[in-house]
Amino acid sequence: MDMDKLKQWMDIAKNMHGGDFWNNIFDQDFAKQFMNDQQYSQRFSSPEGQSTREEKNSRTFPAIDLLESEQEVIVMIELPGVMKENLELGLNGNILTIKGKALPLHPHLNITYSERFYGEFQRQITLPDTVSPNQLGAKFWNGILFVSYQRTVEKGEIIPID
Repeated sequence: MDMDKLKQWMDIAKNMHGGDFWNNIFDQDFAKQFMNDQQYSQRFSSPEGQSTREEKNSRTFPAIDLLESEQEVIVMIELPGVMKENLELGLNGNILTIKGKALPLHPHLNITYSERFYGEFQRQITLPDTVSPNQLGAKFWNGILFVSYQRTVEKGEIIPID
């Protein structure tokens, strides 16, 4: 692309997004608003030296996998560094809710950079079936919460035709 075409493109973009577009394109808050996605949140140090962190979007933590077969459904929920005592699991119809708190491993040290999530979280997962809480099994192993249930396959009765 030659320089004249590039300049025309930049002028068009500036006119479409307002005069502050190119001045603010690398501004963190403007970029998040423009992208409408909070997954790029990072930890920054304030002038006083205290770390602050924006909340990650609840749909990104914890990460999940939903596995299905005709007989069983398994939800794998990644919870690195989270202790079982800091978790709460709930069910309402086919909505599985996981709530908890991820605490720093070294709370006495200042975090200067982090890509990990710390703080309270909640995530709702829509299960493919409506189940009751007593049908669910939950096991916490190696930082992963496994929630599973057996599907009930109802076979209708054969109705004779006269």
